[in-house]
Amino acid sequence: MSVFRLSPGGRKRLLARWDALWLLLGQGSSQQAALLDELLTRYAEPQRYYHNLAHLEHLLGLLPQDPRLELAAWFHDAVYDPTRTDNEEESARLAQKRLAALGLSQELIGEVLRIVRATRTHRAEDPLTALFLDADLAILGADPKTYARYAQAIRKEYSWLPEVVFRQRRAELLRDFLSRPRIYQTKRFAGLEGAARQNLAWELQGLWGSEA
Repeated sequence: MSVFRLSPGGRKRLLARWDALWLLLGQGSSQQAALLDELLTRYAEPQRYYHNLAHLEHLLGLLPQDPRLELAAWFHDAVYDPTRTDNEEESARLAQKRLAALGLSQELIGEVLRIVRATRTHRAEDPLTALFLDADLAILGADPKTYARYAQAIRKEYSWLPEVVFRQRRAELLRDFLSRPRIYQTKRFAGLEGAARQNLAWELQGLWGSEA
């Protein structure tokens, strides 16, 4: 079973990053204890084989300590039900509700929501969102062994789908990425482009063989 797990000390690092975020925002972390517990619980749900706390840890490790990016990271997969098609929008709605209740500015919340919603298409119109999306897609440019584990984990998350339907939908997504002039939109992640294209082509070939 391919499950991505927190690295040793990963949970401690997540908690430290959370505390630092709220100190940066000028709020004591104790005020957000309930929200932290909720998010940790959500990312530990049993249907998550890839979109879990390990993914969150990896994503935060690739992002600078910017409240807009960090809040987007914590919320971007907060709602994750593979049987639904509105996870990004529901995650954005959850972020809006929770962050407004904590008294954060509408300007900050608006930027967080824009980033979260952009994860639906992984296309950005501004540099900040582009950086976040590239970090979120860094797994595509991983070494072949890690990518294979990722592909297996995604299949586990969609185990409710019949094999032929999964292959059709997954192939459509892979072809969409491969058809783009660039998968990565920032210089920081441009070095992953070649590996990502090789990985995507490998997975597509595995789905449909010579028909890919």
